[in-house]
Amino acid sequence: MVVKHNFHPLNQTKMDGKIQTTYPRKNWSSVMLFNCEHPSNKVLSKELINDTSKDGAYFHRFSWLQDEEIGELHHEWNWLVGHYHNGDGNPKLIHFTEGGPWFKNYFNQDLSDVWKDEYEKLMERPFLIDYTVDK
Repeated sequence: MVVKHNFHPLNQTKMDGKIQTTYPRKNWSSVMLFNCEHPSNKVLSKELINDTSKDGAYFHRFSWLQDEEIGELHHEWNWLVGHYHNGDGNPKLIHFTEGGPWFKNYFNQDLSDVWKDEYEKLMERPFLIDYTVDK
């Protein structure tokens, strides 16, 4: 099961200048719930995953499955920041799609405060980098 996003990137770059690509089922594989007992998933062996003839696209597009074998999760479980907005639901898992608040250019984007709060709790100290002022 995945969130079946209808995602088409608006920008040519992401994550501080990395090239943004578009492909079928974009961002579907970023959150997955597997039924390990489903017969079609039995093909996912260590040998298949390490097969050099299979590129990342094979796995990101779920090429070993038929369309009807891919179940659907609500988009709240893979909330694409910048794609979904207030009123679209309640994010349960936040996906900083183009770059996270740990990058200078994305420091103050939507929902970055959630990440910063969790970071501070984890580190047990205030956030030390101040990107709000150009130097």
